[in-house]
Amino acid sequence: MGTPRQIYGIALAVLVLVMIAAGLAFLFDFPGEAESFDMDSSGPRLIALSALSFVFMASLLFGTPRVREILRATVFWGGLMLVLLVGYAYRGDLVQGGYRVLGALAPGLAVEQPDGSVMVVRNASGHFHLDATVNGAGVRFLVDTGASAVVLTQADARAAGIAPESLSYSIPVTTANGRTLVAPARIDTIAVGPVRLTDVRAFVARPGSLETSLFGMSALGRLSGYRVEGDRLILTP
Repeated sequence: MGTPRQIYGIALAVLVLVMIAAGLAFLFDFPGEAESFDMDSSGPRLIALSALSFVFMASLLFGTPRVREILRATVFWGGLMLVLLVGYAYRGDLVQGGYRVLGALAPGLAVEQPDGSVMVVRNASGHFHLDATVNGAGVRFLVDTGASAVVLTQADARAAGIAPESLSYSIPVTTANGRTLVAPARIDTIAVGPVRLTDVRAFVARPGSLETSLFGMSALGRLSGYRVEGDRLILTP
């Protein structure tokens, strides 16, 4: 019969094997039909779990740790495995939560994607704002697919080099504040990250009739495409 330390080590090894079996059951939904096993999707998880188990078992068999150290290692690796399993199971929620945090901390931030598209995250109010440059001047837009064209506030128009006082406010439109008149204008360039549009049809709102400039269809329609994926707006140049 072995020493108490060896007995404890064997007992812990059995406990680890039980934990591994439980992890496999969780990952692969055992018991189930053999046909449900998909090596393409489940293989990486099996390899990672096997490697982790091998390292832990090797430390038990070939090392000479004290029982207390073995217990600490068991708690550590078991806790790490649990965190990884929970993170994998709820990875979609974690990603969406990260996007919400980004939208709250940096509303309007346009993030360039590897494929050249631009991602904008929905803010806490549920809207998509985006930071752009209009004729070189910084403008924060509210994305509005219901607006037929880009609409600039008086301040944003003036910053972009358009003189609002020289325009003719003769076109009636309906906004969230009611009916008002806007003036037609042309924008030389609008840039959102790597996305660049030239000679864009636009309107300038009368003083006090619009709080935020609108990124409407005269700009959105010039893109190859745009789509909403959860809390993300993707603009494709």
